[in-house]
Amino acid sequence: MRKGSIVLFLTVAGLGLAACNRQTGQTPEAPATGAPIASLPLAQGAPPPMIVAPALTDLPATQPARNVSAPPRERYRYIDRAQTLGDAFADSPPDYTVDYQGVRPWVWRSGHGEYRVVEPTPEGERTYYFDAGSDEPFLVRDADYAYGYDQGGLAAIYGPGGRWVGYDAIAAERASRYLARARALYQAAVHQQREAAYAEAWRERRERVLAEQQAWDAEQQRDSEWRDWHDSQQRTEQPDWDRERAMRTAYAAQTAAVINALPSEGRHGPPPTVQTNGHPPSPPAQPGGPGPSQEQRVEHPPQPQIQAQQQIQAQQQLQTQQHADAARAAQAESLRQAQVQAQQQKAQADRDALRAARQQAKGAEQAQAQAQQAQQHQAQAQQAAERAAHEQTRAAKQAQDAQQAQAAQRTKAADLAQAQAQQAQQHQAQAQQEAERAARQQARAAKQAQDAQQSQAAQQAKAAAQSQAQAQAKAQQAQQHQAQAQDAERAAKQAQGAQQAQAAQQAAKQQTQADAEKAARRAAKQSQTQPQPAESSAPAGQGHGHGKKDKQDQK
Repeated sequence: MRKGSIVLFLTVAGLGLAACNRQTGQTPEAPATGAPIASLPLAQGAPPPMIVAPALTDLPATQPARNVSAPPRERYRYIDRAQTLGDAFADSPPDYTVDYQGVRPWVWRSGHGEYRVVEPTPEGERTYYFDAGSDEPFLVRDADYAYGYDQGGLAAIYGPGGRWVGYDAIAAERASRYLARARALYQAAVHQQREAAYAEAWRERRERVLAEQQAWDAEQQRDSEWRDWHDSQQRTEQPDWDRERAMRTAYAAQTAAVINALPSEGRHGPPPTVQTNGHPPSPPAQPGGPGPSQEQRVEHPPQPQIQAQQQIQAQQQLQTQQHADAARAAQAESLRQAQVQAQQQKAQADRDALRAARQQAKGAEQAQAQAQQAQQHQAQAQQAAERAAHEQTRAAKQAQDAQQAQAAQRTKAADLAQAQAQQAQQHQAQAQQEAERAARQQARAAKQAQDAQQSQAAQQAKAAAQSQAQAQAKAQQAQQHQAQAQDAERAAKQAQGAQQAQAAQQAAKQQTQADAEKAARRAAKQSQTQPQPAESSAPAGQGHGHGKKDKQDQK
């Protein structure tokens, strides 16, 4: 059974490559049909249980994303870039997957380095879009909304279909949670070990991933503002995206043949189980019932020839069944590819028709505008002609009036010239008189100036003499004042000396009086202590005492 599946796989893959080679031969300009540079071959067999990523409410809460709303003209910049990137990936399977905290997100990488990462959640698929070389997404899409980012801030919010809905605080809080998750997923997609995505898992979830892209395509066709922005960007970037899409479409055709060639039990078996919170559900019962009992096999053993024939018949039936399955799978794939191509061609035709209709409508509008502009030009020309005729009549009237005015002006100018000539003669006579008068005044002024100079010189000499006399008088007066000061100083010194002499005399007199008083007191005291002399000797003693007093007085 396994050997037949491998043979079938190689056969179908070879048919697909041969068909692609034939197409390449028919169209020399078609791109190579090899796998994208980052892709790994799809893994065969039953995929492991699917573990869903945390729901929005289970993601860590962070600070709400700051508002960096894009200008009105650029509000569809972010979703349009994501839609263009998804359209370039077409319906090709994931390039690879990585193991991030038990979840295995799918990763697509473009030839220029842009990334799309898709992870399953309880609400549905959640998709992250990254520019080349940036670990921050420019858009994240969940089951309900899409959030456009610019330099870590929230630039735009889009509804389920993709229509711009504006900014609100609740959406900013959701966007901040997705931003942290997106950075971690990008690091895992770039740096962790890559693993092949399972073909069966892609077949089960492919329609959900493509349905989101188709919803955007439909909304873009309905929204004129989005469509205008897309058309303005398509001129410069579309050739690169067309090459990416052609390669992806060819690769999707090859892998689709492999997926449809899976065994019947793979195609019709149950979908991969979903594991949440680390508790997988019970595995389903295996199909098939019990075989014949051992007792029956013992009682009725087959003959060798019959057993060999039965084995050959079984192998032939198996091969026939496998070839039939392969033929049905190839037919189904051809039919699906035809339907896909028809849908793509119809979508392209619709887009071309819509673009042609828009161009035709634009051409009609331009023609109508040109017709209106021509009518306006005609009306303007007629008005200009009427204005020109009116201006010509007015110019003729103005010319006639100007001629009459010029004649009147010439007459007036002649009269004015004659009057001016007479006035000039008068002015000349007056000027001559004024010149004579000025000459006389000048001579008189010169005489007055000479007299004034002489008078001023005499006054200056007189003033100098007076000044000199005053200076001499002041000098003499100063000398007198100096002499008087010296006399006063000498008088003061003499008065001071007299005062000092008088004070000395007064002090000497006072000293003399004091000495006399002391001598009197001493004499009185001595007279009291000595015996009284006889009366005959009294005159003599009195005379002696008187003589001592005179000596004291002389002293």
